[in-house]
Amino acid sequence: MKKTLIYLIFAVFLALIVQPNIRGNLSQGDQRVPTNTTNGTPATNDTIELKADVKDITICVDAAQQSGSDQDINLAMAEAIGKKLEDSGFQVVYTRQDATTLSNDERLSLARNDKADYLLSITTTNDTDTLQKGFSIMTQQNTNLINLGSDIAEELESVNYTDYQGLDSDHYENFPILTNTNMPAILLEVGYTSNTEDVSALTNEATQDKIATAIARGFVLHISQEKDS
Repeated sequence: MKKTLIYLIFAVFLALIVQPNIRGNLSQGDQRVPTNTTNGTPATNDTIELKADVKDITICVDAAQQSGSDQDINLAMAEAIGKKLEDSGFQVVYTRQDATTLSNDERLSLARNDKADYLLSITTTNDTDTLQKGFSIMTQQNTNLINLGSDIAEELESVNYTDYQGLDSDHYENFPILTNTNMPAILLEVGYTSNTEDVSALTNEATQDKIATAIARGFVLHISQEKDS
């Protein structure tokens, strides 16, 4: 009987003294209470829309002139990228949105006439080695463009849809779309049409959306940093 009474007193002591102290030791930082919500759902990095004050920036999206499946991929990617850039607040113009055949000079003339601040040319490549895959970025020899290209590449790597083959500003003269213009220009080779994995990713609408989002994020992050500096 005496032991039972002792146990009962000890239990009451725990309930009244120890438990409140445990709760009292939890700081506000330890209590994971979401304060930001979207339609009642806690906000995360996936639900927060990336926007910026970039309405004064015009980007010309160029679907490179190719044929067959290459042209279809270029046009689809250019449209997806343009939409994401518009959603992020940019002004967007296109050199073409269908199978119209245009020379490099005609495409550059359209970009100049629209007073584009940046030219983003989207293309694919191919190789006799069908195992070769990946995306790469070519820019003019300009520190600002190299940094922009690096920001885009970093975002694209996070999509993990193919390999990253690097950024090249040393051989831009091999690409007329970069050489024959005074406006800041980037050439993005999104993948190899000779590689089945790249083709599968580039023709998948969900992956196209992720790639386009990554490119828009790269532009927004870079230009926002420029405006803050």
